[in-house]
Amino acid sequence: MGKFYDEIPGYVTAMIKKQHMFWVATAPLSADGHVNISSKGVEGTFHIIDSHTVWYEDLSGSGVETISHLRENGRITILFNAFEGPPSIVRLFGRGRIYEFGTSEYNAFILPETRHPGSRAIIMIDVHKVGTSCGYAVPFYEFKSHRTRLLEIAAKFELADIEAEEVDNAAICQPPRPNDGLKQYWIQHNVQSIDGLPGMAFGQHSTDKFQTRGKVYKKDDESVSMKGFLEQLDMRFILGFSLGVTATAASSFLFYRLLSSRITMGKFYDEIPGYVMAMIKKQHMFWVATAPLSAEGHVNVSSKGVEGTFHIIDSHTVWYEDLSGSGVETISHLRENGRITILFNAFEGPPSIVRLFGRGKFYEFGTPEYNALIRPETRHPGSRAVIMIEVHKVGTSCGYAVPFYEFKSHRTRLLEFAAKRELADIEAEEADRSVCEPPRVDNGLKQYWVENNTQSIDGLPGMASGQHSTDKFRTRGKVYRKDDESVSMKGFLEQLDMRFVLGFTLGVAATAASNFLFYRR
Repeated sequence: MGKFYDEIPGYVTAMIKKQHMFWVATAPLSADGHVNISSKGVEGTFHIIDSHTVWYEDLSGSGVETISHLRENGRITILFNAFEGPPSIVRLFGRGRIYEFGTSEYNAFILPETRHPGSRAIIMIDVHKVGTSCGYAVPFYEFKSHRTRLLEIAAKFELADIEAEEVDNAAICQPPRPNDGLKQYWIQHNVQSIDGLPGMAFGQHSTDKFQTRGKVYKKDDESVSMKGFLEQLDMRFILGFSLGVTATAASSFLFYRLLSSRITMGKFYDEIPGYVMAMIKKQHMFWVATAPLSAEGHVNVSSKGVEGTFHIIDSHTVWYEDLSGSGVETISHLRENGRITILFNAFEGPPSIVRLFGRGKFYEFGTPEYNALIRPETRHPGSRAVIMIEVHKVGTSCGYAVPFYEFKSHRTRLLEFAAKRELADIEAEEADRSVCEPPRVDNGLKQYWVENNTQSIDGLPGMASGQHSTDKFRTRGKVYRKDDESVSMKGFLEQLDMRFVLGFTLGVAATAASNFLFYRR
């Protein structure tokens, strides 16, 4: 299912260029440090120099984990997964370097006219290993548009710096840093990681000036065409518009205050808040990041998207059903040090990113702990372990860089693949009634575990008991059909007059926009 290369093959380069976003994973060396994973989705920020070298423009965020980890140990992994077209996952394993805003290296790669607002560094990566895998567990999503909110917010911060510098023309050395400027934001939020490792060291002190003035970022049209709109006005539209204005005016102040508190920084909690649980339950996939302790080890990040595999026990405990894959990095890293981070990002609805930082334990197929959580009738084909996570920190951030995607359907290819391998084991066991360890046939799942899941790419031990378990698979008779990708509108929305809906929506939008401008004053 997976392949490795010493450089980026041409077909992988082509796949990467088609993607609208990517994920970055890094980790500190301390066994108590927090593994990080970040979503990146601003258009035009990722670049391929050659088959061994890539870089991306790092935009300002609520944290500085990537820069801090690279400063300490250099390890970095970039992940791409295909939401559209043939299934595919690509990981670029490498060593990263940081060139902060204002350095000569930064200026050599990013010209003022191409620089994105909020750009704080270049992350240059020397790729020494490329991993490809099937992507059969990644759902189908349809790309809709890039978000521009992060650029809009950063441009406002930079404009504050520009205006302060214009007022203080006498400053020859260090330019002024207004409290609402980007450089002051870097000082407040980007100088150290959550583990206390040093982050940005130069950009916030640079004398280079921002040149954002005059840049305007318009959101892509998400769905509604306004052509001929005025010709269709009637009382239903006017009624909808009026109700939209009224409803939004009543709640806009509180909403804006809440939104404003999330614009500039992320939040951390000691447990999973209720609103975060609600957000998690709406998502169709998640990402898992782990890392070995060795400075030479490979940080891992994996996409998980099979329906019904993630579970919340309480505000401190979650678990997921780990399905068989081409590698066993997560189990191997947990066996060594227990660190794990789960990421969710919202593709639809309000922007949001959630990270669950925790300590993980794993219970392999056939163990009492596994059997207590996963019954034969609910077990997914290919299930090899339970990953149990004690969550000790929850991080939320804005998600303004995550593009809009529309969920279409879950893939079933991974389940079909695993069901066939389990069926081979079932048939071999039926033919051989031995009372000891069941036979392992070459095309069976347990033999697949032996060949592919017993150690990580760094040589750390992986699965130890599942492949030897006497528990039998019970997959026979299960049939997996792809979900219908078409969207069915049922219930209330199906019956609404679209002119009323359009009027209400525009009423909400118009009032929200006017209140936003008012409160910014």
